[in-house]
Amino acid sequence: FVTVVKAVGEMTGRTFVVDSRVKGTVNVVSGKPIPRAMAYPMLQSALRAQGFVTVEGAGFVKIVPEADGKTNPTPVGPGPVAARGDQLMTQVFTLKNESAAQLVNVLRPLIPANNTIAAYPSTNSLIITDYADNLKRIARIIETIDQGGGTEPVLVPILYASAVDLAQTLN
Repeated sequence: FVTVVKAVGEMTGRTFVVDSRVKGTVNVVSGKPIPRAMAYPMLQSALRAQGFVTVEGAGFVKIVPEADGKTNPTPVGPGPVAARGDQLMTQVFTLKNESAAQLVNVLRPLIPANNTIAAYPSTNSLIITDYADNLKRIARIIETIDQGGGTEPVLVPILYASAVDLAQTLN
């Protein structure tokens, strides 16, 4: 890992702090030179494949075991996920129609075991720590599920007709 991390650091100008538990081998095979813009996302993917994650610090990047990633400060967002790929993030989803507590059971199988999902009943919110790409997928699922159930009556004001006559026609 150290050789690849050092190379990516030189390419991107980033400083890395590597946890002592981060060990293993990473092989990068490419038929052409890797563009600078792809070096860091590629490192994140390689680390994720080995069970490690990057956590952005103040002017540096920590590389830690995935299980420890969620306890380190990660970017937090209330709205749509802006990051991409293998960046660990925490996202808050405030639900309008469905129960956050009930959705935990639905979404839990979609989140890796090392990452978390929790319901906060006071605001009917879900708090999920996961990788950016998976958070985007979960956001689409929540958006699809969190639709009005259609159980509320719809009131339609009638301006130029008799409600009684119109009810007979509609029935």
